[in-house]
Amino acid sequence: MYEEHFGLSDKPFKLSPDPKYFFSSAHHDRAVAYLQYGLSQGEGFIVVTGPIGTGKTTIARSLLASLDSSIVAAQIATTRLNPDELVRLVGAQFNIDVEGLSKADILKRLEDFLHQLNRQGKRALLVVDEAQNLPAETVEELRMLSNFQMNDRPLIQSFLLGQEELKPIIELPEMEQFRQRIIASCHLRPFSSEEVHGYIEHRLTQAGWSGRPSLETGIFDKITEYTGGVPRKINIFADRLFLYAFLEDLSEITMKDIDAVIGEMGEELSGSLQSGRAAAASVIAQTENSELTDSDEVSANALSGLSEDDIKRILGDVTHVMDQVIQRKIKIIRYLDKLIASKKSESKKD
Repeated sequence: MYEEHFGLSDKPFKLSPDPKYFFSSAHHDRAVAYLQYGLSQGEGFIVVTGPIGTGKTTIARSLLASLDSSIVAAQIATTRLNPDELVRLVGAQFNIDVEGLSKADILKRLEDFLHQLNRQGKRALLVVDEAQNLPAETVEELRMLSNFQMNDRPLIQSFLLGQEELKPIIELPEMEQFRQRIIASCHLRPFSSEEVHGYIEHRLTQAGWSGRPSLETGIFDKITEYTGGVPRKINIFADRLFLYAFLEDLSEITMKDIDAVIGEMGEELSGSLQSGRAAAASVIAQTENSELTDSDEVSANALSGLSEDDIKRILGDVTHVMDQVIQRKIKIIRYLDKLIASKKSESKKD
């Protein structure tokens, strides 16, 4: 909605990973360097961990986009796969027909495929995203795949990307052989305030930002504090912020606007809702359901356990939320009226 208004060619803060928007912080640079080092070695495991939303998948997509034709890559995002399911999925991702085959038959076809790549001067790369979901025995199966070799060189190499829960799996006593094959590992951290500044401007620039709206320098500390410096949360917040700027027709985003958007969003980024609004939503839901039965009786039941102060607070929260919804709709309608008037004016000129 706001992209056209601000002259942007694309949505700058979309949540889906896109190599175009990859931003290199110090930690992300290190992760990329490890991945590239691993590629140059052609063997062993590279492990990249980090909290949810810190950019692990974006790093993987950026890496895959930079590969030359000598590397045939496949990427899987795992659920809780057992070893047999993993082998089947890996085979399918390398376009091997696995339908109706046993695990042994799939492994034979996979080995033949890897040897064929080797004869062509190529090698295989497997990127395993969300690796923290894999049971230890399935991670061990990945090690077994690395046993496919030619002249003491592995025919397939694996990169594991996962949340912090991956670390305890790798540290299990029975994972000693796997650990010995890890040639590099790193852990991604959230952005600093300076990096948040660079990250937001980088994504805007990639989308064709020309400085409108301008960004007050002091806002980035507050954005960092509110989002914890996590890229995914920054995207969510910045997207809402630019929507707000569009609705308010701002030419500059200031600290006042940051506070306003934080107020609107409440605690959405932390995954929780304010207790008053949660209670209000509960009452509203029960009242709506009551239309199918006796509305007065159900509403009374919903409110019976609350004090008079609680009820007043809930009604105040409901009123506040409804006022915000109405004001936002009014702003959108006003903007649409301006847009229609502008289009009519242009058509008369033509």
